[in-house]
Amino acid sequence: MDARQKQLIIMYHEIKRLREVEGFSIQRIADHYSMNFRTVKKLLSMTEEAFDEFMEQKSAKSRLLDLYRDFIVHYLKKYEDSPSAVIHDRLKEHYPDFPLVHPKTVYNYVMQMRVSFNIPKVAASQRQYSAVPDVPPAEQAQVDFGQKKLRTSTGQWVKVHFFTMLLCYSRHKFVLFQTTPFTSEDTIKAHEKAFEFFKGISREILYDQDSVFLFRENAGDYKMTDVFDRYQQSRPFKVVFCRAADPESKGKVENVVKYLKQNFLFHRAFINNDLLNEQALGWLNRTGNAMVHGTTRKIPHQQWLIEQLQLLPWMPLFPTSRPNGYKVLKTNTIKYRGNSYSLPFGSYKNEQTRVYVTETDNELVVRNDTAAIIATHLIPSGVGSNVVNTNHRRDTSVRLESLREKVRAYFMHSSHIEVFVEQIDRLYPRYVRDQLTNVLTQAEKCGHLRAEMALAFCVQNSLFSAGDFQAILLAQHTDKKPEMSAVSIKPLGDAKTQLMVNMQPKRSDIGRYELIFNQNTSV
Repeated sequence: MDARQKQLIIMYHEIKRLREVEGFSIQRIADHYSMNFRTVKKLLSMTEEAFDEFMEQKSAKSRLLDLYRDFIVHYLKKYEDSPSAVIHDRLKEHYPDFPLVHPKTVYNYVMQMRVSFNIPKVAASQRQYSAVPDVPPAEQAQVDFGQKKLRTSTGQWVKVHFFTMLLCYSRHKFVLFQTTPFTSEDTIKAHEKAFEFFKGISREILYDQDSVFLFRENAGDYKMTDVFDRYQQSRPFKVVFCRAADPESKGKVENVVKYLKQNFLFHRAFINNDLLNEQALGWLNRTGNAMVHGTTRKIPHQQWLIEQLQLLPWMPLFPTSRPNGYKVLKTNTIKYRGNSYSLPFGSYKNEQTRVYVTETDNELVVRNDTAAIIATHLIPSGVGSNVVNTNHRRDTSVRLESLREKVRAYFMHSSHIEVFVEQIDRLYPRYVRDQLTNVLTQAEKCGHLRAEMALAFCVQNSLFSAGDFQAILLAQHTDKKPEMSAVSIKPLGDAKTQLMVNMQPKRSDIGRYELIFNQNTSV
């Protein structure tokens, strides 16, 4: 029996004593041990025989989260006030292969670690969501702002400001961070990023009476700032403002602000804006929009797939391309609009490696810094997808170089083949293997002499493709026709034409040419 089991037995008898002798309430005992009151209630309902049987079952059962015990204990010792929901998210963030487990499983294990290592919880956990009436899909979104101080790696504090928008039906969330307070212009750009993230616009949006939107309430006849008023007129959504001192009317997004502070921002170190927003997007994909909602008991992302079909269409007002490109990660992938896309093996060179993307007909086209296309992907619906081309996961450069050498060797490393291969690499970067394989196949089929003649003709006439090479070979074969016997041509009817048709050219004696050739040779 390990120390954790011994402590659990002691705690069981102590809970019994506090309830039966001291007369403590169940909630008071739960607060005393930082436990859920349902757990206390369950332990109190057990007889000693039932508890012993329960302990035997627990000792025989292997625990899935034991592999992550050191990480959990270290995190709890460092941040004693961490809720189990934060631990769950940090596990998924630090371990990409973390298994899909129920949040209750993580909660129970965290509570066990607190008991085993005597790590008390500083404050009792609080409910993150409040029950509010639902609205139809795509009907309403809510917007709010928040701020929180984060510590940097040097120990200094930085205040970060964030904008968040929530689709009320699905509870699908978006958040954007910056280190300066949001202006009207910043807020408009944040709206556009949110609409891009949601792939649509709700019919109305609910706001606080914030100065970035209003400059005077005017007894309900709101006077919006000039910048926001012009923006709102360019978009199809209706603006709705809460009454002053009435936060309950937009309680959904208020809870999102609290959720962000108590989960994503909880003890998070600040490096820079870009990294914080990238981390936030990852948190939304794995936790914020991927976990079962506390009120609806549904997963926001799955509900958004339904709601998105009814959102008003969105077209960007501002250019969405990045002039400095998208960063290539060490895994040879890029992040684009909430999804991850694979790139060919070796695309990543260093931390400054960038690629440039465009969208055409629901297809993502990725180009390198020389504007050459290196990858194309179909754009999936929604966010959080990992789009992978299996060919990108193989290093084909070695075998491709071997093919180049084989082609060069067949043509005896002539200057023509060097030029031809170089131009194939430049003109067909994605189809080099297909081009060279076709050239080698056709050359071996037609023979070395004819292949060299076709290659020389292609290089001299700037015809650099396997198709051109094959066409030249076929043309050579067609030129070698057997001599045709003289055919009679039916002449026209008049006598002059008849005379011309029957006219035969003069022929020189072959001996004359042989005599000239012999004289030149003797000289």
